[in-house]
Amino acid sequence: MGNGLSDQTSILSSLPSFQSFHIVILGLDCAGKTTVLYRLQFNEFVNTVPTKGFNTEKIKILTHATR
Repeated sequence: MGNGLSDQTSILSSLPSFQSFHIVILGLDCAGKTTVLYRLQFNEFVNTVPTKGFNTEKIKILTHATR
């Protein structure tokens, strides 16, 4: 799941840069949810440990989409 974000610019370029979103990431144990979250937040892969409970993060993503 986390490997799918190796080219995140193509995924995020379709989002409006002025709009706020609430996103929920659901999945099975050890599916890569935290990896996806940290990939979006830090723009790099981070070694993670199993999450107890849940994570909440505020992420600001700047896109340079032109329409």
